[in-house]
Formats: sequence, structure tokens, C-alpha cells
Amino acid sequence: MTCESPVTSALTTVLTEKFEVDPAAVHPDATLESLDLDSLALAELALALQEELGVKVEESEATKHTTVAGLTAALSAKCAAAGAR
Repeated sequence: MTCESPVTSALTTVLTEKFEVDPAAVHPDATLESLDLDSLALAELALALQEELGVKVEESEATKHTTVAGLTAALSAKCAAAGAR
């Protein structure tokens, strides 16, 4: 998957398929902690998204307090910057 694909779709797919999160629970205001992701899962999420999107996901961008909307915005900006190079 490349950055041209919607980041929201990639994030939702990784959360629901890799971490078995209920798709109904994945909404913009949901924090990663509320989706039952612990610190190990957050590291795995960052790696999975990095593979899916081709952009580095910093530890500070995927914390337990990060919302789905916040992570989507950060990754969308990175994808847009990577595409502009």
C-alpha cells in the first residue's frame, strides 16, 4: 500500500486485522489505549503502519493517549510530505 491510499483505511485495516479491534470501536475520538493497545502493541502498530504507508512512525506519534484522528493527521502529513519530494 502506498501513501496515495487513504491513511484512515490503512490504520483501520491494521487495527482490525492485526490487533482484532472491533471496527465499530475505531472512530476519530478513540484513543489507542481505549482500543486495548498496550506499549508492545503500540510498537507493533507503528511498525505495521510504517510497512503499509512507507513513512516512519515515531514513538511519540503513537502513544496510548493518541487518538485515531490525531494519528491519521500526523501520518497523512508525512505521506503528503513524502509525496512532494
